[in-house]
Amino acid sequence: MNRISPDLRPFLWKLTGAKVGKGVGIGYDVYYDVHNANLINIEDDAWVAARCLILCHKRDLGSYYKHDRYNDLGYHKLPVTIKKGSVVGMGSIIMPGVTIGEGAIVGAGSLVIKDVPAWSIAVGNPAKVVKYLEERKFPTA
Repeated sequence: MNRISPDLRPFLWKLTGAKVGKGVGIGYDVYYDVHNANLINIEDDAWVAARCLILCHKRDLGSYYKHDRYNDLGYHKLPVTIKKGSVVGMGSIIMPGVTIGEGAIVGAGSLVIKDVPAWSIAVGNPAKVVKYLEERKFPTA
């Protein structure tokens, strides 16, 4: 998809079943769960930077025991929501069932395994909130 215009990528994601809002940016080499694209919701003005991975399924390890075949396990399929105006930094991985809150920023290379609150910055592996954004203070006249 690298040769495909950044303006065209959101349209193509919609064709596979993902819900993609207006003004969404999708960078180069972003991989997503195409077979479960209907579980992906990216709201207006969000940005997913290059080389990210968005997953909506994971193996059900709750019934996995010694000598079982891993390939016989079923899957948990869970939605991923990237809220309005949020940013997923380059090379990040978003796991199933995660919501990135409105205006939140996920730092580059982060592994997001749980929800990121609105208007916060989360970084690391696993991603942890390192800052909550404040309202802009304007000087009084």
